[in-house]
Amino acid sequence: METDMDKDKEIGKEGKMVFDEKHESGEKERTYEKNSESEEIFAEWADALHLEYDPEEARRRAEKAAGPVTPPPAPIPNPVQNPAPAPYPFNQQPPMPPASDFNNQEPMPDTYLVWSVLATVLCCLIPGIVAIVYSTMVSSKYYAKDYDGARRASEKAQYWIIASVVLGVITAAVYLPLSLFA
Repeated sequence: METDMDKDKEIGKEGKMVFDEKHESGEKERTYEKNSESEEIFAEWADALHLEYDPEEARRRAEKAAGPVTPPPAPIPNPVQNPAPAPYPFNQQPPMPPASDFNNQEPMPDTYLVWSVLATVLCCLIPGIVAIVYSTMVSSKYYAKDYDGARRASEKAQYWIIASVVLGVITAAVYLPLSLFA
């Protein structure tokens, strides 16, 4: 049974491979040296695609494209080849800081965050925002062990809350009578 390519293969005495193709224009015979199986496969593909194939020319082009042979690059050293051992085995916990550190800590000052938010919403906007900023600074300074800074931030937050409430009351006292007469 004939295939779509309609060709026969024969190997001659000299180690040559002969492909007989039948084309619409007539029969052609091509001869290729059989040096390796890959050349045989390339020759079959060339014949199937109706292309000319010269193994010597293909070899020259492949050598030209490959360029000079260079040695492979040296392997990149892995910086994590010998990782440091874990500081504590899995069945142990890290040591706790001395109890004296907890005894010497001052109590955290009030943050007044809820009051500063209420003063911002209900009274006066600008001083209320400043009060919120100082209220949030209290806890960050305290946990950074800046106890004096946390205390000062707490006092400033309290002052700005008072300023916001006072300005809110003054604004309402001035605005309400003027709005009644207008």
